[in-house]
Amino acid sequence: MSDKDSLDKYIEHRPKVFNSEIILVYLNALDKNKLKAEEEYEECKDQVQEQLDFIISEKVENTKCSMAQAKVLATNDERYKNIKAEYRKRKAYYLLKKVEANNGHSYCENLKQESINQLAVDKLTRN
Repeated sequence: MSDKDSLDKYIEHRPKVFNSEIILVYLNALDKNKLKAEEEYEECKDQVQEQLDFIISEKVENTKCSMAQAKVLATNDERYKNIKAEYRKRKAYYLLKKVEANNGHSYCENLKQESINQLAVDKLTRN
């Protein structure tokens, strides 16, 4: 899903009026998406380091080179580049979900304040 699709979906599904039950469901969904993205990101972060360590030890054993040279060879290895690319994708996705969750909380807080203000205006204009 592209960032544009995600933004459109985010805007389409957000509550239009203050209803605490709908807002709770909405914020819960945003928070769950953020947590899931964070778990995937953290898992991938661990895999990057594990993959790098594995490739370094493999290079040291197979090529009988120094540790510094093995690190250089490992960072140029296709397996490491692939996991690093996946890591960048998951990090970007996590950051997007984090921003969506934060924006959702702010948006709902603003809805609440608008609702309070409207109640006050209605009460004042009735008298």
